[in-house]
Amino acid sequence: MTRKKKRNICIVSILAAVIITFVLFGSNITNAVISITMGRDLPQLSGEPEVGKWYTVNVDDTVSSDGSKWQGYFRKGSENKVILYFYGGGFSVNDYTAARSMDVKGGFYNPRMGTGLNVMTYAIRKWGIGNSADDNMFKDWTFIGVPYCNGDFHAGTGEKEYSALDGSTRTIYYHGYTNYRHLIEKIFNYIDSSPDQLVIAGSSAGGFGAAILADDAIERFNNPKDVAVLVDSSLLINEHWHDIMVNEWHTPKAFSDAVTSDNITLDSLTALGNNRDNVKILFDCSVRDCNLSLAQRFFDEGSQQEMPLKIGKAEGDRFQQILKQMVSDMQEQIPGCGIYIWDAKSQEDGHLTVHTAAGTKIFFDSKSRNPSMAQWLENAVNGKVESFGMELLDRNYSNSK
Repeated sequence: MTRKKKRNICIVSILAAVIITFVLFGSNITNAVISITMGRDLPQLSGEPEVGKWYTVNVDDTVSSDGSKWQGYFRKGSENKVILYFYGGGFSVNDYTAARSMDVKGGFYNPRMGTGLNVMTYAIRKWGIGNSADDNMFKDWTFIGVPYCNGDFHAGTGEKEYSALDGSTRTIYYHGYTNYRHLIEKIFNYIDSSPDQLVIAGSSAGGFGAAILADDAIERFNNPKDVAVLVDSSLLINEHWHDIMVNEWHTPKAFSDAVTSDNITLDSLTALGNNRDNVKILFDCSVRDCNLSLAQRFFDEGSQQEMPLKIGKAEGDRFQQILKQMVSDMQEQIPGCGIYIWDAKSQEDGHLTVHTAAGTKIFFDSKSRNPSMAQWLENAVNGKVESFGMELLDRNYSNSK
């Protein structure tokens, strides 16, 4: 590989990491970076969509968590095949987190449409799973992007008052499920509601959403026979998930009833596998995911303190063991599932690894293993479901700083 090519890949990887950090944990992106990535805003969908062109879609009766306007993203494909992609953007699980959106330094969730989601959409359609390159099997598929501005893993239908940091009383709108449903209903005005193939995917908080809502989405699309579900980097252990879904988010009972343990992703995917034996269920994660390690520390310490700004080996070790257990449980409870574990370092301290892949250039790069994640997903969609990277779960990182 030439020095120039290495440098370009490095720049792309760094930029992707900046974007993900912004979307998930509220870090600032400089105006210079935004100007590089944003380009022109996508046009609003009006009239008949042009095949292959990206649009923003206004949707009636939808709101972001702060009550502001919400909208979706859409590209009509030339094939009768659909990718339904759920975005990530943190979480709100109680009054404490509700009062600390990404408007606050170190905040927990994205409260509205805006720069972060626009930048992530650019990344998805230029580098990630939604790009139009010849080597992307999904380039001619319809792409429906479900932005994330509600802190509820796309699963809420309720509203809740909380005390803001300035002492005022405000309302958080946990309308993630409502928004998704209304978006799908509107998109059905422009596409066949019975696709030949359906891929339901999501990264980070969006991966939790994909796991929770996959069965519902399959029903919305009239139960296609060929379905794959990809959960990218979505694993957090919390014994209160069921109560959060019921009492905080007002998640529909069909989804909350499936969650009976401290692992919302495993419970949701197991329920999906039990209900639909023809669905290809896929899960990927980096072995010591930096952002998930950070969030897991928050839950481990009681969900009532400032998000820690520095983590290292202890948090990486904790997450690696959680991931190892998750993989073991998935293989036992969901026979035939596909798993892809990867290792792309993001932080020297503790050898912490990159968070999410499907929306970034990492998706198409093999990195430390072959095939690439994109090839792994393509093979699975075509019926060859495999697992890779299991040896990373037992790797000893004790020599890391």
